[in-house]
Amino acid sequence: MEHIPAPSGIHGLQLAYLAGFAAMLWLLNQARRSFWLFSLLILPGTFCHELCHWLLGHLLGGRPTHFTILPRREGRGWVLGEVGLANLRWYNAFFIGLAPLLLLPLAYGLLLWRLGGNPQFGWPEVGVLFLLANLVFAAIPSRQDLKIAARSPIGWLLLAVALVWGWRRLTRPNPQPQHSAWLRTMTVETC
Repeated sequence: MEHIPAPSGIHGLQLAYLAGFAAMLWLLNQARRSFWLFSLLILPGTFCHELCHWLLGHLLGGRPTHFTILPRREGRGWVLGEVGLANLRWYNAFFIGLAPLLLLPLAYGLLLWRLGGNPQFGWPEVGVLFLLANLVFAAIPSRQDLKIAARSPIGWLLLAVALVWGWRRLTRPNPQPQHSAWLRTMTVETC
């Protein structure tokens, strides 16, 4: 039987760590069946999610009025946390609404840090995996976050620019690689 090597830079322990991270995400997703269990398990992520709104609200002049991470019933659904803003305007709504996306680079950095440190499996690593899963869950903007971000023309403008840029990159023909004059002369001389 032939041995197939792991991809460059990824060791068995790191693959196991990534599998543990995926399992933690799956477990958190399964906990959604019980609202109170889910809201308790996702509490660190809810705090980070709302903290992103609150911090960007302060930085961009949104003037946060209140901050809560206590779950409450609203209509036919539940609200896990909330930040009230007194000055939500066209120029800051997009960034404040999508502020939780800032948790993704944080989660990625934490993952790289742990994988670079050759993690030893135990309760501390389970805690890190739990925090990573919470950060990824919390980075997903809520429906209300998307409504707030959609009010801003800046968001639509950035989306249009990104789509045009992506379309141009996708439809641009790939130029054939040009060999340098040195390489062409070397090829001719060796023939």
